[in-house]
Amino acid sequence: MKKMKINTLLVVLFFALSLMSCSKEEASPVTSSLIIANAVVGAETLMINLNDDVNPGYFYYAGTARFKYGIFDEYTNKLSVSKPEQRIRFFKLPDTLPTSTALFDVKLRFETGSINTLFLSGTATNPDHIFVTSVPPYHNQPDSTFGIRFINLSYQSKPVSVYVISNGSQKEVDGLTYKGITEYKKYEALAKTGSYRFEFRDQGTQQVLASYTLSGAGASTENLWRYRNFTLALIGLPGAGDIAQQQKTFMISNY
Repeated sequence: MKKMKINTLLVVLFFALSLMSCSKEEASPVTSSLIIANAVVGAETLMINLNDDVNPGYFYYAGTARFKYGIFDEYTNKLSVSKPEQRIRFFKLPDTLPTSTALFDVKLRFETGSINTLFLSGTATNPDHIFVTSVPPYHNQPDSTFGIRFINLSYQSKPVSVYVISNGSQKEVDGLTYKGITEYKKYEALAKTGSYRFEFRDQGTQQVLASYTLSGAGASTENLWRYRNFTLALIGLPGAGDIAQQQKTFMISNY
């Protein structure tokens, strides 16, 4: 009888622990990913505020992420979001005082486990943005490929074409308007693969506005491109005299 009671207690204990384990698993939030790209002309550095409080003045900015114009950092520009809806504010450095007004104040909705990108564009006086949710393509190991999509974030620019220069010239995109974005296109990353040169051209005149040379796609070790996906953006202002504001490319790492 004593042995029977011990066995019963063990069974009850086992089920209790199982229920506790299930509860913990159910409580674990499923996060979504958010990539942030700063293409705002005149906003060299943006500070993020994820605090939902009305007054941002009580937020401690010293340790918060900083998003540089036209620069992508794997650790800074990729965030995880656990809420279905998130308020995000961006302040242009050094405007982080209690009386400062956010350059961006947006509320974004996230599908569970989704992959999202927030492209910040426009200018410091006319900020703009585009929020994109998409699933990057999968690259089979035997194929040795990588993916790139193209976006026009050059404020007030005319439609552009995108050409790839690699063993010849080939038009990849035509008539890409401001805030227009393409699907991902796959490119080879074989051992024999050389460099790729991507050119954004004015659709009408075919003048090259900006270009990006991608090297190392065929590297056998420390290959930053193979089996991954990226977004290549055209940013800056058309015809700008200030070098800092001129059109250029911005490579954004996805997944």
